[in-house]
Amino acid sequence: MDDQSRRWLNDFRSKPFAIPLSLDIIDVNRYSSIVLPHAPGATQDLVHDKDLGQLLCQFVRHKKLVCAIGMGVSGLFSAKKEEDQKWAFKSYSLTGASVLELCRYSNFSTLKVVPEDMARDLGGHFSASGEPEAVHVCVDRNLVTGQNEASTLTAVQNLVLLANQNQR
Repeated sequence: MDDQSRRWLNDFRSKPFAIPLSLDIIDVNRYSSIVLPHAPGATQDLVHDKDLGQLLCQFVRHKKLVCAIGMGVSGLFSAKKEEDQKWAFKSYSLTGASVLELCRYSNFSTLKVVPEDMARDLGGHFSASGEPEAVHVCVDRNLVTGQNEASTLTAVQNLVLLANQNQR
């Protein structure tokens, strides 16, 4: 490792965000938004994560911004309301990795969750571009979703615009 890389790494380690926090200790009052980035493992790790589900439900209840992109949309499925176990994003319009995009991958048959199907099964209004890897973003109330990695910049730009609007 060269000196410049070593300095960068040491500088990074000194920043508060270098140490991830456990989801069960997050105070929603300290945050204006949450972002679930595209992550292929989300269909296994996040889809049933109770801590993430409770956190997302608090964000919805407090009308805080939620952004999910690509396979990260699978994390939204963990958000079940305590009182009736209904999905917190039921009736929301959203997008995420489409069946058309996912079926091109060799591991498609082993996926535990297909976001497009799960969103519809839970009562969401799913939309996707007919072109794989095209930029496609949905904004509905406090939820911003991007279809795939190509949609990341546009989704985050929408999130920032909404956050700035909420500060007024």
